[in-house]
Amino acid sequence: MNGRFQQRGASSLGVLFYMLTGAFALTCALKLIPVYIEGYTLKSAIAKAVDNREYDGLSVGGIKRKLSKTFEMNMIEGISYRDVKITRAKGKTTINANYEKRVPFLFNIDVMVKFDDLVYEYQTELPN
Repeated sequence: MNGRFQQRGASSLGVLFYMLTGAFALTCALKLIPVYIEGYTLKSAIAKAVDNREYDGLSVGGIKRKLSKTFEMNMIEGISYRDVKITRAKGKTTINANYEKRVPFLFNIDVMVKFDDLVYEYQTELPN
C-alpha cells in the first residue's frame, strides 16, 4: 500500500526554508517601506508647493523657512532643510532635494536608498 495513497507534504527543511524566506521579506518590508513613504511625502510636498506657486516672491531664506515647516509638519527626517540646494539664475529657481539614506539592515549590513528625482525647476515671476 505504498502507492498512490501515500501522504505527501513539506519536510521540516522545506518549512524552515519558507519561514526564513518569509522572515527576510518581512524584515525588508519593515525597514524599507517607511523610507520610501518619507521620500514620497517629500516629493509630493515640494511638487505641490511648486505647482501652487507658494515659493514665488520668497528669497532663498524664505523658501528654506517654508521647507523647514514642511519637513517638521510631515516628520521628514531623512534630509534636513539645510541640505536642500536652492539656486536662482536667469529667472529660474531650482530646488534640489536629492538625498541618500542609509538604513541598518542586519548585523553590519546597511541598505542605501537613493532619491535622485527630487529636482524642481520653475520660472520665477519678476515684479514689474
